[in-house]
Amino acid sequence: MKKLAKVFLFFSLCFGLCGCSGGEKVSDYERIHSRLSEMTGYKAVCQVTYYGNNMENTYTVNQTAESGGKYKIEAVKPKDLAGTSILFDGNLIWLYNPSIDSKIQASSSEGDSRREIILFTFLKNESLSGEETSVSAVSAQGEKYVVLEASIPGGKTSYNREELFVDIKSGNPSRLVIYDENDNEHIRAEFTEFEYNPEISADEFKIVSELMTNSENR
Repeated sequence: MKKLAKVFLFFSLCFGLCGCSGGEKVSDYERIHSRLSEMTGYKAVCQVTYYGNNMENTYTVNQTAESGGKYKIEAVKPKDLAGTSILFDGNLIWLYNPSIDSKIQASSSEGDSRREIILFTFLKNESLSGEETSVSAVSAQGEKYVVLEASIPGGKTSYNREELFVDIKSGNPSRLVIYDENDNEHIRAEFTEFEYNPEISADEFKIVSELMTNSENR
């Protein structure tokens, strides 16, 4: 009996110590959400497809964005739009046309719907939604994702809710899908060449002629 008691005590201590020292395993959702919340900026190539009126249009753009709100969306393809940019400098939204080297003010408000493909906009919408639900997904190629969800404020019929697919292995955003009020895809943005918290110069949010002017004035 004493021997059995000692064996029982031994196993009790072992399991007790394991329970105290191991702690709870951090879930994929918690790990990914923590990484996104600590993101201060990113750069990425993004293939964006817009759906509507029985048509779809696809563009390849470069995205540069900071958590403070500044962003730049620069077209790469199609070729005739290369270099055309949408730029938020922290105060105003600008459209830049490189063929005539000019920019025009597009909006004085950050409420412009074009910023919905910026990841920091999704994170803001998610925090306002108060939703902490997530699901796991596996692609046909075997990639595994955590899928985060958010509602889009504003009541626009084409921008109702969105899902962000984050690659579990790399922790990088892979795809952002925006749905309309009928739960049809309105925008799909696929991210590649993603850079997490890169160094971003203030010049990133200026157009070519402004950079040349600043250089000449030095």
